[in-house]
Amino acid sequence: MADFSIRPITSDDASAAWEVAHRSLRTAGTAYGWEMPELDDDTRDRGRRRVEHVLEHDPDGGFIAERDGGIVGVALATRRGPLWFLSLLAVDTQVQSQGIGRALLESTLQTLGDAGGICASDDPKALRRYRRAGFRLMPCYEAKGPLDRALLPAITGVRTGSYSDDRSFIEEIAEKQRLAPHGPDLDFYAGLKRTLFVTDTAAGRGYVVCQGSGAALLAATTQAAASKLLWTAIAEASDTTIDIGWFAHDQPWAIDVVLDARLALRPSGSYCTSGAVGPMSPYIPNGAFG
Repeated sequence: MADFSIRPITSDDASAAWEVAHRSLRTAGTAYGWEMPELDDDTRDRGRRRVEHVLEHDPDGGFIAERDGGIVGVALATRRGPLWFLSLLAVDTQVQSQGIGRALLESTLQTLGDAGGICASDDPKALRRYRRAGFRLMPCYEAKGPLDRALLPAITGVRTGSYSDDRSFIEEIAEKQRLAPHGPDLDFYAGLKRTLFVTDTAAGRGYVVCQGSGAALLAATTQAAASKLLWTAIAEASDTTIDIGWFAHDQPWAIDVVLDARLALRPSGSYCTSGAVGPMSPYIPNGAFG
């Protein structure tokens, strides 16, 4: 008999659940080649807000695992239209490989409908778990390195966007690329003050949500438009190191941009899909919300 229990997450669990997730992800990052920031006040606040966002908009998609009265795992899943997405799955490093992750995933899968997605790490246990759950595994790449601004091309036809004024424009493209809107996730990006850029020209239409290390989310109707947007996100990066992930092997436009920027390109993670998820190209998903 399992010596842990699974229950729906509540708002009172948000901070503690994120601390468990952060500790697990930080340890996994050391093993599989990505970096998690230290758990300072800013990281705590952003993590808590991420958990609370899912609690507010997807109350049936959040679960925690408990053992001896303490939280040892957390899973969060969202639904935007027909698209289910695994926003978070983490188990405390001290109790992994004991069935907790599988039980949490099974709980979130109760809300899976006709389509689903997961941005998976290189963790072999996670990839096995997702494949056994029926997901297809699409290998992805990550680009990382310092930016040489002398390499930035002149970009035209891209402007600063508005999460309110450009909302219908964004959702129209999202529906085309992922067959689902972003919905309240756009408000989450706005709340984090993630800069938005859009392009709408004869060469194509699209949008990119930026973060300190580059692009947090990108979608476009053409590769030419997507390339402009990715270059814009790279140019807008405030971190000393560019770090862009989750672009699959069928996104040659993204591979060309990061190679032209002389960033180090390496295989990293997988985008896992179930059912009809749309062409997802040109598209770079967000690791937390798809």
